[in-house]
Amino acid sequence: MELAIWLSVVVAVLGFGMGVMVWAYRRPLGNSALFPAPVMDLSMPIGDEARTQFEAGCAAFAQGRYPIAIDQFTAVMTAEPDCAEAFHNGGLAYANLGTDGLAVQALLKASDLYDRQGTKPGLDLVKQQLEQIAGRRGLSPRTVA
Repeated sequence: MELAIWLSVVVAVLGFGMGVMVWAYRRPLGNSALFPAPVMDLSMPIGDEARTQFEAGCAAFAQGRYPIAIDQFTAVMTAEPDCAEAFHNGGLAYANLGTDGLAVQALLKASDLYDRQGTKPGLDLVKQQLEQIAGRRGLSPRTVA
């Protein structure tokens, strides 16, 4: 009987602890996100379904629902692998969740696509945002990239 009570207490404490950790992981760092808005303008045309998913991702991003935004942008990346803005916004959402490794990967892919498309404003914006991520972590930009 005492073992059952002890196990119940341990399971309850572990469950609570895991719940708090998951909650902390799924919300943005601090009270405000590093990147408050997604990139809305597309540099190339995409299909209607991908555009709908892109717009849903932007709406979720604007509401601070970053995991949902990431899911939407990932669907766009799959359907339209040359859509730089899908990778760009996915990277920003990952950064807002504090998942900087995935953020940097997505932003580097976006910069590669912007470079291939000759979209200098997008390329410059990604560079600036990578520097912001590095600055938040106290790293030099070369360490992050």
